Amino acid sequence: MKIPWRLTMKNYMIAILSALITLPTLAAAPALQDIKEDDFNKITKEFAANFVHTTVTPPNSLGALFGFEVGVIGGVTRAKNIETISKSISSSSDLKYLPHAGIMGQVTIPFGISFEGSFFPEKKFGDVTINSMSMAAKWNLTDSILPIPLIDIATRFHFGSGEVSYATSDSVSDVPVNSKVSVESSSYGVNASVGANLLIFRPYIGAGYVWTDNTMKVNATSGTIFDTSFTSSKEAKKKHSGSHLFAGGQLSILLLKLGVEYSKVIDVTKYTMKLSLAF
Repeated sequence: MKIPWRLTMKNYMIAILSALITLPTLAAAPALQDIKEDDFNKITKEFAANFVHTTVTPPNSLGALFGFEVGVIGGVTRAKNIETISKSISSSSDLKYLPHAGIMGQVTIPFGISFEGSFFPEKKFGDVTINSMSMAAKWNLTDSILPIPLIDIATRFHFGSGEVSYATSDSVSDVPVNSKVSVESSSYGVNASVGANLLIFRPYIGAGYVWTDNTMKVNATSGTIFDTSFTSSKEAKKKHSGSHLFAGGQLSILLLKLGVEYSKVIDVTKYTMKLSLAF
């Protein structure tokens, strides 16, 4: 029986994403317990930065009228605070990075307007379960009202969300119990970027601002993951906001696009790569 092309491509992309997301971390779960307020603020900031939107796309449109791009993205976010807190609880903890990945797409329509997004379906890696999605609208000013040779300027509005959950038998209120810990994050933001058209290579830089809303909770029969001096609840929330700086580049080889991007999201470092096809 012939397998539908779209189904084969979907499975192929999910396989690539699974490899991307497990290589840097081996699906490690953080060792977190008795979380104080200051530690909670640091932890949620790093999870929030990890799920802020990116598709590693330069500011240019995909065509004068229409264009389409589809591919995969994957990368890591430096989690130095989670690493420090985890090691203070368990010296064997080795979680230095938070992984992110997604199936990405971008569509360009007339007047320099593009829509882009990424999606990672809920997937379990060992005891860790991850899912995420994000979308954005981009307007290329140099395609519409501000033509400048070999230069692209664009603005972007974006939003997204993600969740990480993991099973643990760590202590909850100093009592070893089986429990499920989850961290949920949603975000929205705006940015502007400038790029250069150097034939097959397009470098770009950008800056913006993001707002995030984050929740950490524990599902256990008794106790809480938080230090009682912070809260006796099984759930805590925190909003973070701050600057979003990024720089990257995209190499085009016929229809193939290879991209890499470095970003600093609310003072958290993030690295992302892209492999895609554009038409």
